[in-house]
Amino acid sequence: MFRDRQVFDYRLRISPRARRISLRVKPWVGLEVVAPKRTPQHRIEGILQQHEDWIRRQLARHAATLEPPPLPEVIRLPAINGHWTVSGESDGDALKELPGGRLLVPPDHQQAIDGLRGWVRRQARRHLPMRLRELARVHGFGYERVSIRSQKSRWGSCSSRGTISLNDQLLFLSPQAVDYLLIHELCHTREMNHSPGFWALVEDCCPDWRSWDAELSSGLERVPGWFRYGLLVSQ
Repeated sequence: MFRDRQVFDYRLRISPRARRISLRVKPWVGLEVVAPKRTPQHRIEGILQQHEDWIRRQLARHAATLEPPPLPEVIRLPAINGHWTVSGESDGDALKELPGGRLLVPPDHQQAIDGLRGWVRRQARRHLPMRLRELARVHGFGYERVSIRSQKSRWGSCSSRGTISLNDQLLFLSPQAVDYLLIHELCHTREMNHSPGFWALVEDCCPDWRSWDAELSSGLERVPGWFRYGLLVSQ
């Protein structure tokens, strides 16, 4: 007696670094297939059939995490001491910001989340470079340029050419933790390492850096689910 083949919905991600096909079940995304370049479709289908029982178990185990999170009623950005109300639907497919701290989002759930993530990034591009300039001036640092991106795990980085990259999710953290992260990256413009000399420079600029470093370590817990969802499903 033969069992009917299970057809799974999955997201395919081609990775130039992958050497073999791998399967994973991710929150909100569901089943993801990571495959090397030029992997034939029949090979993917064969792997799915081979691991059908495992896939069934994992999807059942993580069923509660697969549904998209609800849209927020209020967005709070502690780093800039602001909050906004998500108060209704726009009449198109783009987010609209109204006076009085009101945001209108598209009726489509995914477009609404994409719109809110884009709006947060615009706030980050407006505020974080300005604060970075202020701290660089106060502490006597120089840097080449700054970029703002959404990153899954890194709060910031500094290249050997003096380009500082900052995560837009910093806006969900406290102002003190953000200042510490900015100082941390500015110190890398002089010390491209984590040597004792680097930490001495950090401490000179931010004596209580250890407490804010602890906040950064657990900082992703402060990022709301709708934002993390948008980041995961778009990559």
